[in-house]
Amino acid sequence: MELDPHLLHVAIRWVHVAAMATAFGGAVSVLALAIRPGSVAAGAVVGVALRYEWIFWAAAGVLAMTGIGNLAAFSADLSGPSTPWGATLVLKLGSVLALVVFSLPRTLAVARLSESTGAIATGVVTRLRNLYAATTGAFAVILGLAVWLAHG
Repeated sequence: MELDPHLLHVAIRWVHVAAMATAFGGAVSVLALAIRPGSVAAGAVVGVALRYEWIFWAAAGVLAMTGIGNLAAFSADLSGPSTPWGATLVLKLGSVLALVVFSLPRTLAVARLSESTGAIATGVVTRLRNLYAATTGAFAVILGLAVWLAHG
């Protein structure tokens, strides 16, 4: 029995959207936890951030694989970068690459904090809040570009 290619493409798109929702929602969750540093212990914020980092990188891998699958599925119908749609796609892909590159220092900082045996200062939570605010903002831009591409 042969698998319907349309069904496969829909499944790949759904997995792509689910991975994006997981990564974006996780960043929003860590940010929400870090916004009120007095209400949650700094160690708890770092613990949640560390768990998110594992989820982020897994989701990034799924997004890369399914994104390539989506590009392959639609490659015959894709507009070139000289068109508004193609330029937006290039901008989205560049934004995704920047998000991944700039996420590595965030992950390393969280990993280093998680190995700390001493008390974690409130200022550290402020820095984490800023890192996750930037991550959330980057995801919001990428999501906006993706929505524009889907409806453009």
